Amino acid sequence: MNQADTERIQRELFTAGHSSADTLQDATAVVVNGCAIRENADRKVWGMLGMLKGLKKNKPHLVVGLTGCTVHADAIELEPHLQPVDVTFDTLNAEPLLSTLARTAPADSDLYEDVEAHRDTAVGSPCRFVNAIYGCDKRCTYCIVPFRRGAQRSRPINEIVQEICQLRDAGARDITLLGQIVNAYGEDMGGKSLPDLLEDVDLIDGIERIRFTTAHPRYMTQQLAEAIRDIPSVCEEINLPVQAGHDVTLKRMARGYSVGFYRETIDMLRSVVPNIALTTDVIVGFCGETRDHFEGSLDLIRDLRFDQVHVAAFSKRHGTIADEWEDDVPAEEKMRRLHEVERYQTEIAEDINRQYVGSTADVLLEEFVPSKAAINEPRWRGRTRANKLVFLPDTEGLVPGKIIPVHIVSATPWSLRGSATVATTAPR
Repeated sequence: MNQADTERIQRELFTAGHSSADTLQDATAVVVNGCAIRENADRKVWGMLGMLKGLKKNKPHLVVGLTGCTVHADAIELEPHLQPVDVTFDTLNAEPLLSTLARTAPADSDLYEDVEAHRDTAVGSPCRFVNAIYGCDKRCTYCIVPFRRGAQRSRPINEIVQEICQLRDAGARDITLLGQIVNAYGEDMGGKSLPDLLEDVDLIDGIERIRFTTAHPRYMTQQLAEAIRDIPSVCEEINLPVQAGHDVTLKRMARGYSVGFYRETIDMLRSVVPNIALTTDVIVGFCGETRDHFEGSLDLIRDLRFDQVHVAAFSKRHGTIADEWEDDVPAEEKMRRLHEVERYQTEIAEDINRQYVGSTADVLLEEFVPSKAAINEPRWRGRTRANKLVFLPDTEGLVPGKIIPVHIVSATPWSLRGSATVATTAPR
């Protein structure tokens, strides 16, 4: 979601006549888009603001803007870090930033509204993110997002389609629809749902692939599974966070489902979409999690065999419900559990990815990656419909956004290696 917000703000700045700087030293303005999903994310923002405070001593006219979840932090937490900040604004309204930049323009510069918009090539990536729904109505006890992002608000379908058309015109081919609980889309509007949105986006000429994240198990319906199966451009992959594999922990997290319900949901998905790629999120060391509770998470990972597991050690977030509870799992034990999950999942992921070796997959090329050392050859990076990362050697005729058949020759737990079979294949 932060990526989509950043790109939207960037587009507004370009439209107003601004261009991106190559380095901080070259910049006349810096925008910090803060994330609040984990405490470490806030610390990174505070560190960045501290660095900018030092930079402003030598560049007093540097404009610093702060946006994202961070601006909705508790005033006591935020105030000590605001000295270098000239303007704070919500990600949905960049006008305060644009107004500040207009007021601080050098006297001999053109008015921003008279300057032709500059297009940055980085914004033309074939894979783009679009917010479908903002905020969250859930109150998971570990999560700060509802307190920073507010209540659930779905965007109108026509507004989303219009933004995607603009991204398509700038080179987008693969669109990921975003939301804290993206499959709750439309509940606050009435009459529309995520399958309706997927059908409308599928009609946009030039958009080859549609994805969505993050989904919640409680909203993973058979209708949505059938949409994944039946709508041509919707990719057969989904991230469905479980967070914990024991009912006691799930109840303390206020997730609203049991381990049994989650397993049944996965069974339903695999029944409706047999070739679906599944990823999940797991938190280890949550308040009160015993070794027995943690073993439940390991059992679930071993049984369900996810393509990827994003694992994090629990850390308290100021302002959440769990912040009032005892953080009773020692840090050392949290890391042991985290590494144990990683060890099991690495074996599972490698086994799954090895099954692709010898097959041919349609890969959407994202970018050419120059070599970073003498031993590394330059190569192309792309993804399959199942969101598998694929690397392949440079071949004449390859360009970002092209979909080509790639013969898979080797696999690791994290990616596939292949060679282009027909370099000139055009997108569907």
